[in-house]
Amino acid sequence: MLLMVSRLPLKVSATGAIYGSVTSLHIAEELVKLGLDVDRKSIVLKDVKEIGTYKAAVKLHKDVTAEVTFEVVAEEA
Repeated sequence: MLLMVSRLPLKVSATGAIYGSVTSLHIAEELVKLGLDVDRKSIVLKDVKEIGTYKAAVKLHKDVTAEVTFEVVAEEA
């Protein structure tokens, strides 16, 4: 299963580095906006510290994992 989460607007530096990092909570909140209630502890993602497109794995069941694609963009001023 493949899902596309909307863009995640975050504060970034002039070099494109994120202030902080994207966490499983960010992804869980975006999934709730799409009507999917997912426990943040079931979301696995690598360190995301720059703008760009990334993927996270969501364990829905012991044998079922969904892949979520999300895009980190600079927050509008």
